[in-house]
Amino acid sequence: MRFFVSILFLAFPVALAIECFTGFTYIRGVSVGTSKQRCSSDSDYCYNVTADLTSLNLISKSGCSSLMCRFNHNKCIEKSFLGKSGRFCCCNTGDLCNSKATGQTTLEKFSDKMHDFARIFG
Repeated sequence: MRFFVSILFLAFPVALAIECFTGFTYIRGVSVGTSKQRCSSDSDYCYNVTADLTSLNLISKSGCSSLMCRFNHNKCIEKSFLGKSGRFCCCNTGDLCNSKATGQTTLEKFSDKMHDFARIFG
């Protein structure tokens, strides 16, 4: 019986760890976050980073981290560097919370859908 209880407690932190989308892309229009990863610690957050470089290049990266999200719990931060804008979002509100739509306003979501529509039919 003790053995079973010990195994249960060893597995418990893994069960509490969040699942996040993970991936990296450099070319605009290529999907990021199609793979999933169970974070290794229950203190990890899901993150999603996007940075506009050119009209063809949009860097996107997503995954699990407690270090990167140390000061950015459940919110997005927008920064500009050398005239280029970027957004860094962290969340632990539920599994797969770091989707592309994380932290986007309704207007931004609508704008993304219109760009996708124009890319397909335009």
